Amino acid sequence: MSLRNILYVDSNALNNYVSQIDGYTYEEATIVDTVTNDKSGKVGIGIPKFSAEGNLGKQNSESLTKNAKITDASKLDKVIKFLNNEGELKYYECIDETIWGEICRDDFLEVLVTPRFSKIEEMTDAAKQLKKLADIFQPFVDKPMIDSKAEEALNGFETLSKVKKENSITCVFNFEDKKYPLVAYLNEDFLKISKEQFISQSYMFCKVQKKIQRGESIALDEIFENFKSLAINREQRRKMPKDLSNPKAIRDKIKGPALVVIPIAIYQ
Repeated sequence: MSLRNILYVDSNALNNYVSQIDGYTYEEATIVDTVTNDKSGKVGIGIPKFSAEGNLGKQNSESLTKNAKITDASKLDKVIKFLNNEGELKYYECIDETIWGEICRDDFLEVLVTPRFSKIEEMTDAAKQLKKLADIFQPFVDKPMIDSKAEEALNGFETLSKVKKENSITCVFNFEDKKYPLVAYLNEDFLKISKEQFISQSYMFCKVQKKIQRGESIALDEIFENFKSLAINREQRRKMPKDLSNPKAIRDKIKGPALVVIPIAIYQ
């Protein structure tokens, strides 16, 4: 049994998989431990020239009942063991051209990777931290820690973070050789640690959603993505900027070959 320190887990996905494996799912189980104690004594029968001796015993049974919580860690272990037994889980520490050709949509993967946040995520987080530090040290200095222009820029980044999907964190997971990256969209509510602690080499258990082929690419956290699909007339479209891509400073594009995956659990 592998002992795992879980950093991120999608409990809903695990419950769905466990219910398909067992035919049901539950959150608690009742465990009954029974202990039996033997109290023995000797009894003898005496007859001239003959004798016999036997044991006279009495048994006491005690039962101890306790409720056990079925944790995400135990559910994860059950799912991974099931997939391994079925030969449905593929483990990789790197990917080459041959392996790439064998990976298909809906495959379950366990990969050893290092995550990074998207550029927008990193910049908005940095802006929030800078504002917090300025607020902490401001009482100790005479001049403003942040001038009006800098404050306007920081507020802009904070507003930018609200444009993204709520609670969604775009992450790129890289193998050690930086080839065949994996793009995943995490739910911030599923993190078991802070975002600052999250950036370190870990194992990710995931399901392949899409393959980005060589020559293709995927843009991360596009600010104007929703505008591109608006139902507008020809005149309105002519008035819109031709390039609705992110500004160059925060443009983040992953080139294929790459994978878009659904993260189920991340652990060490």
